[in-house]
Amino acid sequence: MAEETDGIEEAFEGQLRVLVTAAGQVGERIARGREEALRRAQAQSEQEARELQSRLAAEQRAARAELANVHRSDWWDRATPEVIGRTYQVARAWSQEDPEAVRAEQRMNDELRTRYGVDVNSTNADPAAVRAAVERAEQERAQADAERTRAASENAEVQRLVAQANQEDQRAAEARAAAEYEPDPDERARALAEAEQREAIADRAREDGRTMYDSSERREGTARDLESRGISEETVATRMRADVSQAKPATEAVKADRGKSPKARKTRGSRGAQIQRTGLSR
Repeated sequence: MAEETDGIEEAFEGQLRVLVTAAGQVGERIARGREEALRRAQAQSEQEARELQSRLAAEQRAARAELANVHRSDWWDRATPEVIGRTYQVARAWSQEDPEAVRAEQRMNDELRTRYGVDVNSTNADPAAVRAAVERAEQERAQADAERTRAASENAEVQRLVAQANQEDQRAAEARAAAEYEPDPDERARALAEAEQREAIADRAREDGRTMYDSSERREGTARDLESRGISEETVATRMRADVSQAKPATEAVKADRGKSPKARKTRGSRGAQIQRTGLSR
């Protein structure tokens, strides 16, 4: 008599087939888009090409760190279909340029076939579900790109405000020093008034920078970025609570707490608990 199942494993594998198929397609699109962006940057100017190459190098380092997980059995034991799909997308996106991505992709191919019977070259996934997953992933990727652009613009403005505040502080200090040795009462009063005015401008610029850094939009964007990397909602929520209570501009950020880290849970949830969402990047 065939053993009956509750359908959870089948649902897990069905979702995995869809997400891996979509991830492969999106990863290839990302790789082509990166190549095109490099060509455009090189056509524009050497500086623009260097800046883009620097950003891509940082993205490649982050990708390598993420892909290192696939070589650990415990990661596979806990990974949800969406995390596997997201990581496979990263591997496909870099496999034409990075040997580490090639190794990661091969390991994922082997694990997917061994653990779940999924052949990445022929997943037999529902085409309509794959199309929907690809569209959803592309929309989320476009949103993430827009958020990164906005965050970079805000960070640049914060740095400008901090620089302005520092400059005004310096000028205020110079005015106060001049007032201290100024024998003319009128000139001394003028210098002190200038110092107070510049200190007020510095305080206002610094407060504007702090407010911008601590915007709710920035926190929401950070939360979405963390979730897209497969970090649990509980961990993201904890990070955001700490962020709200300790929010400071980048130049004033406190060092990370080096105290004891919470121990990882030793128990695994059921497959049913893992199958909650179907997005590639969320």
